[in-house]
Amino acid sequence: MTICAFGQDSNEKLYKAIVKGDTSLVKQLLNDKADPNFIKAEGPWMKVSMLITAVNNGNIDIVKILIANKADIKWKDGFNTTALMYAAAKGNKEIVVVLLDNGGDINDNDGKGNTVLSAAKESKNKELIKFIEEKLKEKK
Repeated sequence: MTICAFGQDSNEKLYKAIVKGDTSLVKQLLNDKADPNFIKAEGPWMKVSMLITAVNNGNIDIVKILIANKADIKWKDGFNTTALMYAAAKGNKEIVVVLLDNGGDINDNDGKGNTVLSAAKESKNKELIKFIEEKLKEKK
């Protein structure tokens, strides 16, 4: 039982370190066996992965650390949205590239018509939109 409590506690600390952008603490906690795939419940139905948290905070260093520690790039939240879709919606090309280079799927969608491309269009980042359009053409 102590192990579970410790694991839960270290995972909560990992979440807080990601939110604060504390790269060195994130590394330390992962080295101490915190779970890079821990899912934080933000309410009765809202759940978020550590990777999506790092993406939404725009912290590419922590995104890379989580990926290096086997974070699940393809995990979908309650909205059926992936980290890649969130990165595109934020207009963060650098994180989009890292996610794609590490197994992200340019064809991700939420089943309701929202895609990586539509998310990028929301960001109005013309460079990112063009990049995603080119990647989609390559996939055909």
